[in-house]
Amino acid sequence: MTTPRIFPIHLDQWQHLLRATLRECTYLPDPIARNYMHGYVLDRYRRAFKSKQPEAKLIHTAKKELSRLRRANEGYPRPLDRVMMMSYGRIGKRRHELLAELMSPDVPTDTDALRELVTKAPNFTNGWEPPQIILSLIKSQMNNGVVTSSRIRPQLKGVEPPIPEKNSWGRPLGESRKANIRHKWYFDTLFCLLPPLPDKELKVLDGLIAGTVLWKPRKRKQVVEPSKPPDNLLLDLLADGPQKGPTFRPYLLGRPHKITPRFMLRQWRRISALVPRKFWNEKSAKTVKWIFHWDDPKKMPTLAFDVDQGADVNEIFGEPSEAKSSSESLPKTQTPPTRPKI
Repeated sequence: MTTPRIFPIHLDQWQHLLRATLRECTYLPDPIARNYMHGYVLDRYRRAFKSKQPEAKLIHTAKKELSRLRRANEGYPRPLDRVMMMSYGRIGKRRHELLAELMSPDVPTDTDALRELVTKAPNFTNGWEPPQIILSLIKSQMNNGVVTSSRIRPQLKGVEPPIPEKNSWGRPLGESRKANIRHKWYFDTLFCLLPPLPDKELKVLDGLIAGTVLWKPRKRKQVVEPSKPPDNLLLDLLADGPQKGPTFRPYLLGRPHKITPRFMLRQWRRISALVPRKFWNEKSAKTVKWIFHWDDPKKMPTLAFDVDQGADVNEIFGEPSEAKSSSESLPKTQTPPTRPKI
């Protein structure tokens, strides 16, 4: 039994960091990210309270997480992208939870259940095959070029473990070695997979992209700073010397973007392209019943549209019709020019 950690000296500092981090969670522009990061921060602080790590290391980690959330709210692309990837289960702990729900829906997704799922590995003897839903997801993700080029997860190498027929001495491969190869291939494959989202969150994501779910940027409360006395430029120059002009140092980690609906729409489309849609195929006569579809990261332009049968296509495109142009180009009574007689 672990004894809880007591912070007699830096208790006020921990309270300040926790409140500041939770406040930054409320300013996140994505509704799913706000809900997930709030619970994620509380869980991290509870585990830090029971941890035996040095307090200085824990405070450094807490400040780092607070800095990431602040930069995400300011519009820096990389911190915002990481926060959204964590919230939608493309990376981090939530990806493991969604993958556990996909493999065994009846198992709760707490830490003990995940540890039990990993320790109680299946028997990888001859005749073993991965679950059919995992195999369908592997094939679907391998055929998707967008997921492969995004480099969010390592690339899948195959749908079957590479088991050679003979070892390096030219002898038949042992059964224990085959089981170890299947074990390593299976868990390496699970590390590469992108699981689907729950239906409730998937509807919210599709609604944000389609515009049916109302969204507007979160406004931060303005902090009233105390008034400063006017600067004396001559005294500052004599005391500190000439000062530097504006430099590129504030933009070493990237330039912040203004969080607008157009900017967030790109983020949601990128996330949506990394989320597989799970469907049950009732017409399939094979054992493959689950199929997965992936969204496109960009909206493709419409190249076809419906036109009434009685409509004039040339008028739609702004071009005169052949009959009309021929009648307008020539006068009603046209006589050829006569050559004067000499």
